Amino acid sequence: MAQDSCCTRCTAFIILIGLTALFLWLSMRVDEPHLYLEKIYVPALNKTLNHSPGNTTILFTVRLVNSNKDNGIKYDDVHLTFKVFVSNNTTRPLGNATVGRFYQGRNKKAFKPGYLNGGGNLTVTVSGKVVYRVDFTTAIKYKIVWWYTKRHLLWGGVNVEMNDSGLKVNRKPVRLGGKNPEVIPSGAPESRGCYRALVTFFVAVFVLLHDSHRFS
Repeated sequence: MAQDSCCTRCTAFIILIGLTALFLWLSMRVDEPHLYLEKIYVPALNKTLNHSPGNTTILFTVRLVNSNKDNGIKYDDVHLTFKVFVSNNTTRPLGNATVGRFYQGRNKKAFKPGYLNGGGNLTVTVSGKVVYRVDFTTAIKYKIVWWYTKRHLLWGGVNVEMNDSGLKVNRKPVRLGGKNPEVIPSGAPESRGCYRALVTFFVAVFVLLHDSHRFS
């Protein structure tokens, strides 16, 4: 009886340790927050207004999404930079803005409006289009149970084409991701997938020819 009781306690202890380890592992798995340019409005681009030529105001709203169901996020200041394209691969700075540091609860969204007074010409066109570049940098800490992790750096950006109303051409929120290059796409069709398919085809043909030659 005593031996059975000891085995039961050991089994219960091992199960408890396993469940605790599983809980901690699940709690420490985190996803990066996503930042979106929700809105941007530039009165100088609105052709329906009799605006002053010197109006360089840029109004914007940033959406920050924490998709973690078990972890909150503490943001440092989110630094935003705005530029305008003056050629297909050249930009000129317009100005900077900052979203103050804050804490975001788990599985929450936050909308942060702001503005800045841009410097220089906000209406420069490239091939008849006005395209801005918006980038961000920040650092975050994840809240896991009762403590915070070390700081993790985040950055990203997106190209934003503007219309004659001073708004984004794409009315949907655009993600400030980390993979968009600071160039205006040429509009040429993407052909890398075709090249990969051709390479795969020729490799397969070479293998078949090699095998047939070996067995002949």
